[in-house]
Amino acid sequence: MLKRKALRRIYLTTLVLFIMLFTFSFNNFKKEKISNLEEVEFTSNLNTNHIYLLNSDNYLVKVDVLIDKDKIENMAREIINNLYVTNKKYNNLKGLIPSNTKINNITYKDKTLEIDFSKDLLKVNVKLEEKVIESIVYSLLDIDGVDKIVIKIDGEVLEKLDKSNKSLPIVLDSGFGINKSYEITMLKDIEKVVLYYIYNDNDKSYYVPVTKYINSKDNKVKVIIDSLKGNYFSNTNLSSYLSYKTDVKDFSLDNDILTITFSSLNNDNLEEVTYSLASSIFDSMDVKKVIFELDGEIIDVKSKS
Repeated sequence: MLKRKALRRIYLTTLVLFIMLFTFSFNNFKKEKISNLEEVEFTSNLNTNHIYLLNSDNYLVKVDVLIDKDKIENMAREIINNLYVTNKKYNNLKGLIPSNTKINNITYKDKTLEIDFSKDLLKVNVKLEEKVIESIVYSLLDIDGVDKIVIKIDGEVLEKLDKSNKSLPIVLDSGFGINKSYEITMLKDIEKVVLYYIYNDNDKSYYVPVTKYINSKDNKVKVIIDSLKGNYFSNTNLSSYLSYKTDVKDFSLDNDILTITFSSLNNDNLEEVTYSLASSIFDSMDVKKVIFELDGEIIDVKSKS
């Protein structure tokens, strides 16, 4: 009888301990799950944007940066803060905005961002004056909903660069160009294209858009493909994933959809090839989608973001 009572006591004690342990573990699991959800929710409040920083060859390089999803004015301020010379986050890349430059005001209306800087913005080397503007314009144009930029200096629209006296449009957009290269010999048949090259810095690779002006009567698609097939941008550290052996059989434009058919293509870097080609086309032409075909099959599709 006593033995049975003792066993019963042990059983009840064990059962209580098991219930307590299960409850404790379950609560911890709930807390951990809630914590993870909060972390996901926090992470989802970040947005990946592109900014443009200067490399050692004086090219503006496309760099990813995480910023808070917020009012466009606040996102613009956060992006600009990443363009100061004090930004040391990226090896061998630097911002161009002088450290003393103040942002007097930022307004947004009708897809146009208006930024009023202090006059310190223009206190840069004459060779970098235009680069500063390109860096600001292209970085801010990456914000969804922003198509145009107006830059002011202490309340006055910046219409001319201080040292070079180069005139600027009152309203700046992607047509302003970036990393401009002029390979023209005459003032007619001038074609403007944006080409996405690769810049390798140790173990990291970055995309570099180059606005190229050349004399050509060819279709823009052909100009883009032939230029990137050249592999290297003359006398620089820029290269292209598009091999000179790449052969394009045909291309056709139907409304805003471009189809490029290859007869030969190196598939080792397919994603990089299609990305650089599509990016060049989107920045050079009024195209919303690019379809890539090889041997009668679709190998990739890129849509303009």
